[in-house]
Amino acid sequence: MRYLLMCEGPNEETIINILLDNNKLKISRDDLIGLRPYNIRQLNNPNIIYELKRYNNPVIIYRIGDTQNDKISIPRELKRIVSQDKIYKYCTKPELEIIFIINENLMDNYEKVKSSMKPKTFAKKNIKFNGIKYDNSCKFYEMYYAGKNVAKLVKNLKDYKKYKKHNKDEKYLADLLK
Repeated sequence: MRYLLMCEGPNEETIINILLDNNKLKISRDDLIGLRPYNIRQLNNPNIIYELKRYNNPVIIYRIGDTQNDKISIPRELKRIVSQDKIYKYCTKPELEIIFIINENLMDNYEKVKSSMKPKTFAKKNIKFNGIKYDNSCKFYEMYYAGKNVAKLVKNLKDYKKYKKHNKDEKYLADLLK
């Protein structure tokens, strides 16, 4: 069985690519539809429809992101391939930037302002790497976590799971780790 990885945004896609490239996930690129994650929120993307129809077998879908209230609507032509009970949520609530805050040991500081400040805003004000301020770009995620820093990413994802409680139907990115 193959997997479709649906990432809410480009930064989630970047994190998943870093983990895939460093063999840190329970699945590999060879297990993926199209051999890669996709920055999509729904299955109505023509490229995804093409890839799923080309594979033409049932798939498991992992949705990765912080906001997952919307239900995936399955196009009629994919009903044989995609089943609602094979769609799993991997959440990064409240926002993906929380992993930077955890890594920089700023959770206590963030807790003091979280009612008035989103993690993204907090990260922009407080996170730097090699003198560069966090700017919500894929490039920053790559600089911060790629290469020898991937162990830091794995640790941060595991620490996040200890910190944040999710709904029963929501899993953690740490659950995808080897």
